Parts: sequence; structure tokens; C-alpha cells
Amino acid sequence: MKHQRVVKIAMRNLRLILYKIFGLTWWLFSPVVFFTGLLCVHFVFQALRFLGNKVRRQRMWGGPKKTKMEEARELLASLILTHVPVKEFNFRAKCIYLAVMVRRVILAQGDNKVDDRDYYGNKRLELAGQLLSLLFEDLFKKFNAELKKIADQIIPKQRAAQFDVVKHMRQDQITNGMVNAISTGNWSLKRFKMDRQGVTQVLSRLSYISALGMMTRISSQFEKTRKVSGPRSLQPSQWGMLCPSDTPEGEACGLVKNLALMTHITTDMEDGPIIKLAFNLGVEDVNLLCGEELSYPSVFLVFLNGKTSTE
Repeated sequence: MKHQRVVKIAMRNLRLILYKIFGLTWWLFSPVVFFTGLLCVHFVFQALRFLGNKVRRQRMWGGPKKTKMEEARELLASLILTHVPVKEFNFRAKCIYLAVMVRRVILAQGDNKVDDRDYYGNKRLELAGQLLSLLFEDLFKKFNAELKKIADQIIPKQRAAQFDVVKHMRQDQITNGMVNAISTGNWSLKRFKMDRQGVTQVLSRLSYISALGMMTRISSQFEKTRKVSGPRSLQPSQWGMLCPSDTPEGEACGLVKNLALMTHITTDMEDGPIIKLAFNLGVEDVNLLCGEELSYPSVFLVFLNGKTSTE
């Protein structure tokens, strides 16, 4: 206890000294240094062991037994920043992505306007196919869980009789779930922590233009009761993609938008040809540069589905 108290006092004095030297930036990130010193985590294997003891993962039957460090390494590779690829546990791309995030947070503390949250290039659209796929996945896993529960109850009792899985399948479970969600518009998926109302609406056929406008409608997840002008105002980045005039009146003004008539949304595009085109235009692989070169004013980062490159 006395040793821990001495460590806490030393770390507190160190934080105050660094705060006087570096200002508010260090004060924001100093708890990370404080807790790593308090937990005696100074090396990679110590950090992996600490994470492995904190995480409980479901192990598959018959699979190879893995150590806590291996489970923590797989957790970092598969769950943390999943859109950034990791090959043979090489975390350099993820480290660069995380470092860029931290650097932008530090720069945002000053007068530098690093990014704009209302810029439409930073937005992602959830289309009908994605919402339906999440709904089907949730219903299908519920169907499998119920079937497994019935099998576990019946098979131990009737070992001599053959278990017929077709007799115990509820054939209308997935159909009724999808019909109920589409008819009411309520997307309640506890597995994905999603609870939305009004996802589907009855298509208006008053005129051809009203039908087109309803099929190209975009609803923002921003709270409509907040009186904020930023998300509601027109952005120059919306030019050619969103209609500048078709928006409802009242509290939903500017939050409910419509796609332009010539807008086309691409889905499931292969990134291989785009990467080749970017490299032909002068973009370099980020793994070939050091950390100091990434922060040069003349260097621009290019992100393509989480894969970072520089120009």
C-alpha cells in the first residue's frame, strides 16, 4: 500500500510538470500514462496479458486451446477497428490509423479546424439492403437458437428414436418477423442494439414526382428537437448529390433530405481496381513511410475502406 501511494504521488507530480510544459494537450491524454504506470504495463507482452485477463471469449468445442496473450492478439486484430486489415498480426496500419485519430483530436484543441462533421464526404448511408440483412441475420440466429434448445431437450430423452429436425422447425418464424418489421416500420434488433421507428413508410402515389421523392428520401439520425443550424444548413459538398430545395417544413427542416435525380449509389464495389488506379496516379503505400513523413504539410492521406495510403 505504501509503495502504491508513493507511485500515485510521483505520477501526480509528473502530470503537473508535463501540464505546465505542454498545456492542455498533455492533460487530456495523461490518464493513459498514469494508469499504465500504476498497472506496471510497460511492454507488449504485459499489455497483451492484461487484456487477455480482462476479456472472456467463447471457445469453440474441439478447437485448439489458446493462451490469454493469443486471445488478446486475435481480439485486437478482429474487433478493434475491424475495417483496417491485419495480415500476419502486423498492426502497423492500425497503429497509423489510431495515431491519425489522436493527432486530429490534439489539433482540434487549438484553432486548427481539422475536419467538419457536416461535410458530406464523412457521411455513410444505410440502405434498404443493409437494414434487411441485419434483420434477417437477427431472425435467423433466433431461429437457430430455438431449434438448438428443442434439440437439447429431446435428444437425451429419446436416444433410440431418430431425431427429425424438420418436424420441429417453425417455418413461419423468419417470414412473420420480416413482415411485422416491414409493416410497422419498427426495427428492434437487440443483438445489434438497434431500436428505430419509422424505417418503412407507405409509398405516396399522389404524383410521379412525389413517388420519386419518397423513394430517394434520406433521414438523418440527428435529434429533430435540437435547434442547431449546422446539420440543417446547405453544404457545398452536397452539390450534385442532394436536392437543395426538397425538404419538409418544421422541426425536420434540413434533416430529412432527398437524393438528386441523377444520383447513383454504388454498393459492393471491388477496391482492387481503385487501388491500382490510385497507385498509378502517384499514391504511395503508407507502410513505406515513417511517422514523421506522415505529418508533413505536403503529404495527404488517402483512405479507401480503412486502407491508408499517402499522396
